[in-house]
Amino acid sequence: MIDFVQPISDEFKKINFIKGARDGKYPYSHSLLIGDFLIDTGISSRLLRKLKRIYPINNVLLSHWHEDHTSGNRLLPNTKFFIHPKDKFLIENVNKFNEFYGISNSPVEEELEWLMEGLKLENTKIDNLLEDNQIIKVGNGFDIRIIHTPGHTAGHCAFLELNSKITFLADIDLTNFIFYAGIDSNLIDFEESLDKLSQYDIKTAVTGHRGIIEGEKAIKKELNDYKSIIYKRDERILSYFSETNPQRIIDLKNKNIIYKHYSQFKEYEIIAEMIMIQKHFDKFNTIGLIEQKGNGYILS
Repeated sequence: MIDFVQPISDEFKKINFIKGARDGKYPYSHSLLIGDFLIDTGISSRLLRKLKRIYPINNVLLSHWHEDHTSGNRLLPNTKFFIHPKDKFLIENVNKFNEFYGISNSPVEEELEWLMEGLKLENTKIDNLLEDNQIIKVGNGFDIRIIHTPGHTAGHCAFLELNSKITFLADIDLTNFIFYAGIDSNLIDFEESLDKLSQYDIKTAVTGHRGIIEGEKAIKKELNDYKSIIYKRDERILSYFSETNPQRIIDLKNKNIIYKHYSQFKEYEIIAEMIMIQKHFDKFNTIGLIEQKGNGYILS
């Protein structure tokens, strides 16, 4: 056994938690290995090389297109790759990442390109597409249900192993920060995905960055608490609105609505924050909380 491979259950010995470098912190993430199916490849190149020397990896299920979950794809050239069709284009065209992160032609674009070069990100040919509620038979008594959970990305998926009730939630990571700053992110979809997951009997949740959470009751509470982060952001943003003075997205710039404190990556965080605030505006407009007036929005 290697130290970053952790069996999750004494009963289901061929399901292993794969701990990513830096404890799964960006630009890495955790993975799950079920038989010869690996879910996500962002554990780091060093760890993935070690892993594939000991464990057969014939199939990779990708939860979504983001680089911290897909950077090891190039190290598995003879492996079949699966992804949801809504994320297929990007994983096959990694040069489009800048556009979908909303940073094209911005000062931050060079930084992301530098990171992508460091991760040696390459296009991945997708062999099979995933569908919501699809069952993939792994063998050895394991069956994986695909749960399409859009919001973080359009094609984001979770994976429920039906016999053990162990579920990989990927970037529904149940931390204290929720990210939906991609052009393909959708806040209403994100909330519906959290509600959808709450309907499943999940005994063990494995997330892309936090790790393992045990117990159905605890997991449902964590999903609810995670959703409450969105509601608290709703309240902060709505507090700037009135029934008379139109509010624009740009009016909320540099107010630390999403990021409590900007870090050394401030330029990117401000762009990401503006995109996420836009997602809240879109949600409010869709459900009728706000309406357009002039070049801004007022409370309905």
